[in-house]
Amino acid sequence: MGKIFLLLGSNLGDLKENLERAVQAIEARGIEILKKSKIYRTKPWGVSEQPDYLNLALEVETDLSGVELLKVFKEIETQMGREKDRGRWQPRVIDIDILFMGDSVIDRTDLKIPHQEFFNRRFAVKILSEIAPDFRPPGAAKTLREYARGEGDEGIQIYSD
Repeated sequence: MGKIFLLLGSNLGDLKENLERAVQAIEARGIEILKKSKIYRTKPWGVSEQPDYLNLALEVETDLSGVELLKVFKEIETQMGREKDRGRWQPRVIDIDILFMGDSVIDRTDLKIPHQEFFNRRFAVKILSEIAPDFRPPGAAKTLREYARGEGDEGIQIYSD
């Protein structure tokens, strides 16, 4: 299957606790966490009039397909209190995005891998490059380390309590 990378985010409630609970829920479903980034505070993307996010990236290993993983993550989000009817890019208790599954390309209505907004989200590139600097996304010309260099890191900072 290759390397599976996730991005978790929270901007409602106890943000750090939400991320920790989501990581525990992922592990409890038999998905092995191989690497975990630091936690970052980031500005919201898409709709700016909302609280900042805490985000972290994970590299995981599982035998589940992309569709099966999506189902697991939607269940975790719902169990943690994410409201489905809030609309796109709205505040949320937890968001679990599948960014990449090795060199797989999935293009379904309910699942797009690689994540279709990944390269538009500077914070996602920066955070994932911490744990996978040499990963070259499917069809990409450069590694994440190379994409993470340069301008545009304002609003992305390592979180400290």
